[in-house]
Amino acid sequence: MDILITNNPACKVHFAGFYRVEYFDMTPLEILQKVRGYVHLGHGLVSHPMAGGLPPGTTPYKSVVITAQAGAISLENIGIIENATERYTRHGDFYPTTHLESHQALDLALLRR
Repeated sequence: MDILITNNPACKVHFAGFYRVEYFDMTPLEILQKVRGYVHLGHGLVSHPMAGGLPPGTTPYKSVVITAQAGAISLENIGIIENATERYTRHGDFYPTTHLESHQALDLALLRR
């Protein structure tokens, strides 16, 4: 069972039986940093950390799926997560605080594809 790393309470509930959900009360940047740690240990990216092409600061929620098992370290996956983390780092920790249910639904929809 793959691992969902999220700060989205809607994803936590919706995907509980489908993924091993790791829920954290943290910013999207911190979620990406957590994912980066796993990728550097050899976990693969199942979903793209910049899914939907949403720029940093668009939503306060971030959800990324990674493989449950660590394997060979992928330079491609490291490049993807480092790029995403860098983009969020440049943006800063400024996120919308209104319409949270809509933001949760958007983040959830990006994983449903």
